[in-house]
Amino acid sequence: MSVGRTGLCLALCLATASAERIFTTSADAATAERASFALIAERHPQDGPHVDLRFRVDRAEFVIEASMNLVFLDWMIDTSREDPERIDDSELPEIAVRLERYFAQQMPVRIDGIVVPPAIRAVQVNAPDESLLPLFPISGWKGLRKIFFNLAYPLKAAPDEISLAWPAYPPDLLSPLPQKPPLEIATEWTADGLRSSVLFTRAEPGFTWRRPSGELSSRLEKVPTPSAPTPFVPPYATLAIGLFVVAFGAAALAKRPPVVALGTGVLAAVVVIIVRPSGPAFLSFGTRAPAQLDPAEATRIFTALQTNLYRAFDYEAESSIYDALAESVDGELLEETYLSVRRALVMEEEGGAMSRVVSVRPIATSVVSQGEIEEAGVAARAFTVDAKWQVDGRVTHWGHAHDRTNEYEGRFTVAASANGWRIHDAEITRQERVDGAESDAEEVVPPIPAEDEEL
Repeated sequence: MSVGRTGLCLALCLATASAERIFTTSADAATAERASFALIAERHPQDGPHVDLRFRVDRAEFVIEASMNLVFLDWMIDTSREDPERIDDSELPEIAVRLERYFAQQMPVRIDGIVVPPAIRAVQVNAPDESLLPLFPISGWKGLRKIFFNLAYPLKAAPDEISLAWPAYPPDLLSPLPQKPPLEIATEWTADGLRSSVLFTRAEPGFTWRRPSGELSSRLEKVPTPSAPTPFVPPYATLAIGLFVVAFGAAALAKRPPVVALGTGVLAAVVVIIVRPSGPAFLSFGTRAPAQLDPAEATRIFTALQTNLYRAFDYEAESSIYDALAESVDGELLEETYLSVRRALVMEEEGGAMSRVVSVRPIATSVVSQGEIEEAGVAARAFTVDAKWQVDGRVTHWGHAHDRTNEYEGRFTVAASANGWRIHDAEITRQERVDGAESDAEEVVPPIPAEDEEL
């Protein structure tokens, strides 16, 4: 299937992650939450125990945003509710105290080696849509009703390291195995402007975040710098000729023998040629085109640019995404890609699901041609490659991670700019899902909609 240039942006941008979700107690937020939950439940019923976790490192605090249904809550702590299938507002304060005590004891959070106790806040329950109850045949109302809360850990300064171990792993009631295995809990960690996926399991419950070092450029693949065109007659050669004439003329005016005058001029020219001073630019004449790139070097340049293009979507702030994209993409393609990223983020916030690029695997890259392109009346070195690659993406919601792998083929033009090599143009000629999509029909739950398959 031919996708074209716009297809590149959509394929990349639909793999971005959603903005963080903040729970409030306002009526508007509750309405939006119910609508979002209904949409997710329709596309992916969440029967049995489920939890949705988001970890966020802010300037003043480390926050864990949690949302779990009552099946998960009851497995984790004893709440002694009057009605087992719901939580009354009057019961929330006592449940909040028990949750705070549970996490303080069962999940000690170490910030730069010091255990910091949590403070629970923003505790609330949802008001689910009764029409969704048939989607929860195993757990009924307890699977449909949820409790939201935040665990906040104050920070005295920007932390360098945060470590914790998630303690609760109820059995996966949707598993077809006779002995239900413990849940694996997929989450997302946002810190220092970067988002990353984290998977908690009973076998490996711990995670340690360490502050990355360096600026934006240090987190991207290094791309070789384009070699500049060399002058046909470099400045030092012009300078050598000039000094020869001056030295020879001075010796001649001093009535030195011709051999001495010639030797003086040659000596001056040889010294300049050996030292090879840069000299002023006006002393150079003509230009000599740089030698063509070795195909292996051109492949390395393109692979690094393509990797960095996908890595741009690990950033949280739009300005950082744009800056990271600008390290790989140039010209109109940069603006087009950036705008598509923003559209994808908005769509994702409305849909409630998160998707991100996990890895990029080049399969085949071949250099088609090398030459020049003209941009704004200026000629620039360029080369064209045909590429085939695979992208692993992950959709994370309600504690589950669903992996998708797409394979692409396309043709890219890479040009040398004042800032280095950049992808100047792109055309996607084929895309195909290759992770065995037909196996989804055998799952207990329906698959994620097609729009989440684009990576």
